[in-house]
Amino acid sequence: MSRPDRVVLGAGAVWLGILVTHVTFCLLFGASVQMQNPRSLSGLWFSLAALMYGAIPAIVVGWSLAMPLGLLMRPVSSQWIHVTAFGLLGAGLGVPFGVFADPANYFAASAMGTAAALGRLAVSKLARKYDVGPPAPEPEVR
Repeated sequence: MSRPDRVVLGAGAVWLGILVTHVTFCLLFGASVQMQNPRSLSGLWFSLAALMYGAIPAIVVGWSLAMPLGLLMRPVSSQWIHVTAFGLLGAGLGVPFGVFADPANYFAASAMGTAAALGRLAVSKLARKYDVGPPAPEPEVR
């Protein structure tokens, strides 16, 4: 009889994942701004401004979306499935900001998905698996 596992991240790992996701997204989006205007330092300034002003929204969105997804993913032991799920959640969050913009910015959706996947990948080694099944029957002593 096999027992189900439960994958758990500690609070420190969740904070680290949010930090990695936020910094990755700001750098990717800043690189996008820099590629649109290569003769200025607008991408660097945009990245720095996004890091400062986007910290609170990143924490709010990170906790409010990542925590429920993490709780739903507890029975899944494969870390790659977790990374994929977080990437899809990030891309789904980026769709309203990028696809429906005028003009459409598909890079925003892909940057949010990539950042979320990299944030979850960064903490995959910190995930702990717990055995939550019923206790194993004790062997009979003869």
